[in-house]
Amino acid sequence: MSDNLPVLLSSPSVVNFPAVVNTEIEFLSQARKLLDAGFPDHSLLDIWNAAVHNLRRRVEAYGLDLFLSAIKDDSGRKKYDKDGETINERWSGVDDMTLISGATKLGVLNKKAGKSLEMINWMRNHASPAHASDSKVEIEDVFALALMLQKNLFEAEMPDPGHSPSGLFEPIKKSELSNESIELLKDQIRAFKQGDIRITFGFLLDLITKGESPAHNNANNLFIEVWNKSNDDLRKTAGQRYHSYLLEPDSDTSEDGGAKIRVLETLVKVDGIKFIPDAARASLYRHAVKQLAKAKDTSYGWTDEEKAAKALNQFGPHVPSIAFEDVYQEILTVWVGNYWGRSSAHLTLQPFIEVLNSNQLMSLSRLFLENERANAELVYSRPKNNAKDLLTAIKGKLTIQASIDEIDEIIFAIKKM
Repeated sequence: MSDNLPVLLSSPSVVNFPAVVNTEIEFLSQARKLLDAGFPDHSLLDIWNAAVHNLRRRVEAYGLDLFLSAIKDDSGRKKYDKDGETINERWSGVDDMTLISGATKLGVLNKKAGKSLEMINWMRNHASPAHASDSKVEIEDVFALALMLQKNLFEAEMPDPGHSPSGLFEPIKKSELSNESIELLKDQIRAFKQGDIRITFGFLLDLITKGESPAHNNANNLFIEVWNKSNDDLRKTAGQRYHSYLLEPDSDTSEDGGAKIRVLETLVKVDGIKFIPDAARASLYRHAVKQLAKAKDTSYGWTDEEKAAKALNQFGPHVPSIAFEDVYQEILTVWVGNYWGRSSAHLTLQPFIEVLNSNQLMSLSRLFLENERANAELVYSRPKNNAKDLLTAIKGKLTIQASIDEIDEIIFAIKKM
């Protein structure tokens, strides 16, 4: 049998596997003895123990802060004890499968090795000596899994912190970085692979939500670069973070309780409001538009209108459909003005009109007839003219004749008001 054994079991040593330590060699040697004695199921458990021990060391070498950030939303136990004297003490509060999940996300664990460990875990739970089963562990199973782990885990070099996001961003937690240092880190982010970008994104976002100096300011200055290299799925996680704080305020564990506003400020800075889920985004726009409505209803409130319009415009024209009427009725009231004229706020709000598609433009136009707030000022000539100018511009963007005819009918109805 020894002729067919993978090297991992036949000759486990630091010479053959520089990335292993004595504890792991002892596990692997014991696995070989149990295999020779006819206990493949027990042998597999020691291979598992060797792999988990090796993986724990890899994660510690790569960067614990990044690992803890990666498993932040995972289920299961995930309390790493930084004060533990031994590796077993430090990892006693972290489930093995959480370790495997986080290491895979970081790229510390090869995906094939991760699947091999998942298979061993399944066998531990369904085909081990502790569980009666018709699916027993065979010698061939041990050979196959040992060979997979040999190639994809034990032969791999240990992570080099100097070439990982961990080594790169360790300085941002310690001191306020100079502009030159920030630019240097930005250049390194631009050279990151997508896997590193995903991890760095979560790490920087965690530092921003915690709000601790100087890490918060440093992370805030760097986040734009990682945002620019991120895909939409990753960007949505930041929007989801805002949504979770809005839905469950108790989930904010920062010392000052200001995580929600920091995430919002960050999303505004990177023009990322559109990545907030619809319900939370609708709440955000409804709150902002209340200030516009208040300004509109204030005597001599044009200056207030302009301020409120700028505040609304800061979020960008990403109004969800569930808040369409609430927001656009106020935009139209500002757009048409009143008996005396109108403020320059309508120019600030122009992007909200420009982004609308044909169906949305028709919905907007109908508000002049169907929404009391939108047509309240249309008894005066100046608001009427402003409304007609807007509708004429909308009409020029339409192609379907039926829609064009409907705009003409709305214009005619406004003239008669």
